[in-house]
Amino acid sequence: MTGIFSAAAVQSDVWPVFPRKDAPPEPGHVQKNLDRAIELIDRVALWNPSKIYVLPEFFLTGASGIGISKEARELMCVSMSGPEIAQLCSLATRVDAYIAGMVWEVMDDWPDRYWNTAFIISPDGEVVLKYHKHYDPTGKTKPGDVMDEYVERYGLDALFPVIDTPFGRLGCLICYDINFPEMARCLALQGAEILLHPTSEGRAPFLKEDTGGWEIGKRSRAYENLVYIVSANQGRFRGSDFPTDRMRGRSQIIDFHGQVVTIAETTGETILQADIELERLRQKRGQLQMNFLAQL
Repeated sequence: MTGIFSAAAVQSDVWPVFPRKDAPPEPGHVQKNLDRAIELIDRVALWNPSKIYVLPEFFLTGASGIGISKEARELMCVSMSGPEIAQLCSLATRVDAYIAGMVWEVMDDWPDRYWNTAFIISPDGEVVLKYHKHYDPTGKTKPGDVMDEYVERYGLDALFPVIDTPFGRLGCLICYDINFPEMARCLALQGAEILLHPTSEGRAPFLKEDTGGWEIGKRSRAYENLVYIVSANQGRFRGSDFPTDRMRGRSQIIDFHGQVVTIAETTGETILQADIELERLRQKRGQLQMNFLAQL
């Protein structure tokens, strides 16, 4: 039986690699962002440790600049065997927790391509899950762009991967994925119980507090699939010509009833933590009448 534990959404500030329109990039911001993310998790782990930490989309680099040039991709992309991920692997071991997030990834398997990739690192310091985002309007590669070869290399399960852990079955979806019921449903049908959602959400009518489509979508995906959702958005922009509060904050943790358990009522840096009660979730899934997955 899995006892009650907590998960955390880490809403960290970001120093963009391309901070200003008419100025050179700042490649050192990658390490600066990484250092800050590590510092935040290290700090909270000292006094109120969680077993799962989720970092935002683009937490290493910011989003701007990635599609501009080969130089930009070289500055912003990392390898899963590179030093940035190695530092996060060391962190996961040190705090004895799973750490998830998103990076722009390059792989030796696919020269001259880059990917929007979510990852999960185990407390053993290993990358145990990678998910390549299916939708993105930038020039990155999507699995569907190379579908036959992708499935041949990695298998069908790599399209919607789920990892079994002592703290539930974990899957990832990234930012815009939350708008597609099929995305969360595919992960839930693979057994996911907790969906980790690195996201990068600015300000628009469909992102309006409480009533915007994305707010409704997050709660709906949790309710439809009887899953927890841990959604981590970026904090403020630092050292750039972007508006400091361009991102809306509102990182949140949603339970399997579709109820918001906790939410960041700030655009600044914060860490949200909430209890995860897997046995209650599994008990609920055992009630056939309300288990939509079983009734499919």
